[in-house]
Amino acid sequence: MSRQSPPDRSSARRSPAARPTDDELLDAARAVFAERGYAQATMGLIADRADSTKPTLYAHFGDKAALFRTTVRREVAALRAWVISAYETTHGRPLEERVRLSVMAMFGYAGAHPESFRLLFDSAVDEMSNERRALADSIATHVIGQVREHLLAHGRPVGPGADLLGAMMVGLVGRAAMHVSHSPGVDPIAAGELATGFVMAALRGLDPALLERFDRPAQARLAEPPARG
Repeated sequence: MSRQSPPDRSSARRSPAARPTDDELLDAARAVFAERGYAQATMGLIADRADSTKPTLYAHFGDKAALFRTTVRREVAALRAWVISAYETTHGRPLEERVRLSVMAMFGYAGAHPESFRLLFDSAVDEMSNERRALADSIATHVIGQVREHLLAHGRPVGPGADLLGAMMVGLVGRAAMHVSHSPGVDPIAAGELATGFVMAALRGLDPALLERFDRPAQARLAEPPARG
């Protein structure tokens, strides 16, 4: 008596009435890309995670590269919306509270959506560079504005150093939030409060002479008349 072959699960997962939505497929892609990285992720693994099929993935998104791009765009939009929503609540508040809300937005997202955060900031795929840079620039623009306001409020001139300080803050907070996304036992709220205290201490304790030394050559170059050909 011959044995019956097991069913081919690569082409049959759910019933038609229970087919996953695009968002459910993208959730599965996000999880696999975050866990394994782009190179080690496969359409088969993603289909298994979604309880779906490879033909369904190809039909909805194309190849793996196209699926990755779609997943990244969705996660970038989600993080940007989360951060901007937090920033919109900072208007008119004291500086420390504004810094806290800005910092906590990043830590809150990393804690609530660790897979998304790891996908966006861990990936070494070249195609991620433009998306990541655009996201970081949009965050840095807000932070730089806060730094400029802080310097002006303390009677300090605002030059290129403000942009560098803003970039430092974004890099520091982003890296620390990445640590949270990789550390399930770390409380993201407590980590955000610690980061807020660190950033505020850095701003308050900044030696004005260092900032002036950085700004002076740049300001001198900007003041020079353009060279004639």
